[in-house]
Amino acid sequence: MGKETHLNPILSIPQNRYREPQTRKVRSDKLHDIKIPVNETIDTILRREARRNWNGSKTSLGTEILMFGLQQVFVYPDVTYKDSPFIVHCKVDHEVYQKLGDLATEWKCSVRKAAHRVFMEAIKKKQLGGITDGEI
Repeated sequence: MGKETHLNPILSIPQNRYREPQTRKVRSDKLHDIKIPVNETIDTILRREARRNWNGSKTSLGTEILMFGLQQVFVYPDVTYKDSPFIVHCKVDHEVYQKLGDLATEWKCSVRKAAHRVFMEAIKKKQLGGITDGEI
């Protein structure tokens, strides 16, 4: 005898069809969000500058400062890392995130602490008019 088919599908034996779950593709231009804690005075300065020059985007300004720190500043002194309710979001691509990861491995800390260290040194240099360590 062959397969029995019933008029009622509940009575027929279900066929076990196991399908591999589809793996979702990750976008190649995906950005990593890094949250950097800052104190209240730096937060107000960033908000003011963001409204004045960046059309209100504190994230764009924070990302620009972090990129300046990675490209122009070469010495990052140790700073105290203290969690704060005031944070700056930085959206970086995978290559920059890997560079921060390398710095974090070198300094034996997390990527967030490494980004904080780079950001704090970069914001100091930006306030001095873009002077880098070799020119002081």
